[in-house]
Amino acid sequence: MTSRPRHTRRKAIIGALLSAAAAATALSGCGAPPPGATPAPAGPTPSLSTLGETPQQLAGGWQVVAAGDRVLDRTRNAYVALTMPRGGVIDPTGSRYATDSGQLSIVEVAGGKTTKVDRVVRLGSPVDPWSADGARLVATINRKDPYAVGFAVIDAATGKFTEHWLDRTKYDCSNCAFVFTRDGKEVAMAIPDRSQGEAAELVRSVQLFDAGTGAPTRSLPVKAMPQSPFAWSPDGRQVVANPDILKEGDQVLVDTTTGEARPFPYPAVWATADTLLAKFDDGVLTLRPDGTVVADASLAAPLSAPLVLGPPAS
Repeated sequence: MTSRPRHTRRKAIIGALLSAAAAATALSGCGAPPPGATPAPAGPTPSLSTLGETPQQLAGGWQVVAAGDRVLDRTRNAYVALTMPRGGVIDPTGSRYATDSGQLSIVEVAGGKTTKVDRVVRLGSPVDPWSADGARLVATINRKDPYAVGFAVIDAATGKFTEHWLDRTKYDCSNCAFVFTRDGKEVAMAIPDRSQGEAAELVRSVQLFDAGTGAPTRSLPVKAMPQSPFAWSPDGRQVVANPDILKEGDQVLVDTTTGEARPFPYPAVWATADTLLAKFDDGVLTLRPDGTVVADASLAAPLSAPLVLGPPAS
């Protein structure tokens, strides 16, 4: 395996932290410190570790559940080989993956049992289609005559699905991708802001729908699209989201009640109420909600990017 030298990762981390700090200062309206003022102390130096053949726990008991051609076998507490087709999306528990190539298929990692879903759907890449517990998928569906767009919620164990169609006069969408909330009770969709035309794919608000009935539930003043159920904080009051769907790297941390947003340095998931994890370069960063990196774990053989992070087994 090849990976970037550690000092390259550290420089990138420091640069991102400085950028986030500068942006946060700008948002808060604070000006430059007066001449002679003592600069604010730098954040803590991240602790360093390596993630390799022996599975390790990250913040909140989270783990790397899949990395490259390896998947975590929780029963054996070991990484085992996994052959997954291109475009496959593994669930947060590491027990199944789904692919929508031609027809949606859900494959059990242990044993290879495959469930075919008799419906053409689109998994909303790069949005994670899985529920937090790995029991369901949400996918975009289309109908030609009469034309309609909606979402389907699919039971991963049986392949059974329910269709929910949108009232496009009330709930317009451009990317038309859906993601579960952390508790799995609702799915979220970005309502587009088309003020910049095709130059950007901005978000005006986030509309939530009941995952069981498809009924609209609430609108959030969040001008960014969450990418994962775990992008929502455990209490649902904050979310890490993407303000321009065409630019996957840009992220903001948003108050879901007020809509107040500030830049966040990485696409991240909430591991606990005060800790986030982010896949970065050839490893995993542990962050505080203010964007400070407190731990940096690099991948080592046999693990390699891309990787999937998952919560503790329930």
